[in-house]
Amino acid sequence: MLKKLFVLLFLITSIPFSVQAHTTLLSSTPAEGENVAEALEEVQLVFGTKIEEGSTMTIEGESESFEFANIAITEDTMVGDFKEALPNGSYRILWNIIGEDGHPIEGEVAFGVSIEAEEEVETSPVETEVAEELENPVVESAEQAAEDEGGGNWMVTVLLVLAGVLVIYGIYKLLLKKE
Repeated sequence: MLKKLFVLLFLITSIPFSVQAHTTLLSSTPAEGENVAEALEEVQLVFGTKIEEGSTMTIEGESESFEFANIAITEDTMVGDFKEALPNGSYRILWNIIGEDGHPIEGEVAFGVSIEAEEEVETSPVETEVAEELENPVVESAEQAAEDEGGGNWMVTVLLVLAGVLVIYGIYKLLLKKE
């Protein structure tokens, strides 16, 4: 009877672990860290599985946020069209999705916009330095977040496998003591 109870307990605790996979961002346009030289008409995010309605995204600049004119969701893709062109600067696409498994997931994609003006205007050294900083946006925090997110999934998987092995070993030892 005790053997059956331990086997049942093991099965109950192992089932939820197998369904903890989450959706991840596969690609984006513009890509992480990309410096866009043309006016953006849309932003496209592609995820690893189907995403549900209610998923959203916004654009944050250095000093203000920008809204999309329209956000369309089809299967694993979310596309946002701009109301107006983004001025030169550093931006982050902040996304919040509801994966097919029902879990909310959020993330960000950092990129820069550096569209050259049609007329060349003489600039001072300070203006040139500021323009260079805008052309090379700081994206370390977003890249680090993406690495942490991927690393966290790997670590959870390792811990779950380790826990499963320990539970099986414990059941094995208990069964040996009873015999």
